Amino acid sequence: MTTALTVIPDPFDYSAIDADTVSDLRAQARRIRKRIGKATQDLIDIGRDLLAAKKNLLDHGDFIKWVESEVGIVRRTAQAYMALAKLADDNGAAIALLPPTTAHRLAAKSVPPEIVSEVVSKALSGEVLADRTVAEMISVAKSPKERTELPEGNGSSSFIHHQNRTYREQDAKEATARRNREKKTSEAAEMLLKSLGADGVALVIKAFAEEEWPWGLLSELRKRMLLKKKVADCGATH
Repeated sequence: MTTALTVIPDPFDYSAIDADTVSDLRAQARRIRKRIGKATQDLIDIGRDLLAAKKNLLDHGDFIKWVESEVGIVRRTAQAYMALAKLADDNGAAIALLPPTTAHRLAAKSVPPEIVSEVVSKALSGEVLADRTVAEMISVAKSPKERTELPEGNGSSSFIHHQNRTYREQDAKEATARRNREKKTSEAAEMLLKSLGADGVALVIKAFAEEEWPWGLLSELRKRMLLKKKVADCGATH
């Protein structure tokens, strides 16, 4: 039975978003989480197939040639897949619960076993650590100097507490920056509405609903503004 995933960061604030959009976003998040798990399992299966092929091609050179010509990937990529498969074989189904980036990170030979054990243990209990947290745990575990600078406590649990405080501070700064952007966006929208009127704004919205055309439109507008300015400057000098 697959353990339900619980991501560590605070829940996303949907309060400023309309109900229909909130419903869509939550459904999209569920689909993405499901696909991430499937993606990691697919990578593990690729690694297992590569390991099986390597047994049939005992000569190392033959295996690399086979990988590059038949599979179409380079040696380092194949090695990463095989390392991921070994990680899954050593630690069980919990590895498939992790995002691909985190799983690949843990598959590196230099990662301390205790870090792998803790991340896997948390995944099994339904708590998936953010990849940035896992990366920092690995970095600190490799560096005795950094480890001595951790707050008092035991190992990575103390580190996670310390990092969560740091991330909360970063999140507060990001929230302030986001509010500033939202304020500027609101002011710009009000200015455009007053300048262009409802019909003009409707045209702008329609233009920016296209996937590529708006950027061509912006470029064309810049060109015409520059041309208009040059004409005006020339008229002023004559």
